[in-house]
Amino acid sequence: MIISYIKWFLIAITTIILAILATIVSFVSPKFATLTLVKIWGKLILLISFVKLEVRGLENIKDKPTIIMYNHKSFYDIFSFASFMKIDWRAMMKKELLKIPFFGQAVRVMGHYFVARDGSFADRREVIKILKKIKNGKAIFIAPEGTRNPDKELLEFKDGGFFISTKTKVNIVPMIIKGADNVVMKNSLKINPGTIIIKILPEIEVEDFLSHDEPVSKLKDHVFSIFNNNI
Repeated sequence: MIISYIKWFLIAITTIILAILATIVSFVSPKFATLTLVKIWGKLILLISFVKLEVRGLENIKDKPTIIMYNHKSFYDIFSFASFMKIDWRAMMKKELLKIPFFGQAVRVMGHYFVARDGSFADRREVIKILKKIKNGKAIFIAPEGTRNPDKELLEFKDGGFFISTKTKVNIVPMIIKGADNVVMKNSLKINPGTIIIKILPEIEVEDFLSHDEPVSKLKDHVFSIFNNNI
């Protein structure tokens, strides 16, 4: 455990330094901060943790408005995709993360989105903001389960991301993450070395679901089945 405590200390220091730099840089260019400092942050944390990353299907992510949905297994999900993402992106986060010193200020200035603790979209003003911004070309990462889920079975998907998709007519790209929950087990601080595998699947055309009576429900069920068949 001593080694794990050292790793957490180094992760904290890395996060503080890069969060300060990202906050400063974001006042000028949030895009530059995302494509450089955030990427460095993810790479360094994986390096500190002795975690290898395998990415398959990166060609399925295009530099255009996209909703990238992922199964949320661990904090290392975010560290992982932050380390290789080649486009300007934002993420849907819980409001509680804003309370984390340095990190909270950085993600606010960079323009990420925030929802309630349960992953719901109760704040209509936030939904309207997201609908407007996603049309301007930024990809957005959403965990449809609404929270970290280290169990093998998927949690029920929340409606929010699918509502955004149908309202903006922005396609969904499923991103399957395996192995992140083995790096840090539930209710444990031990950081285990290992390999995280990320498989990015072809995008789903939301237009194909808009003619249904309940497009949000149909789209959600379809995406859930894809995840269920691939985890």
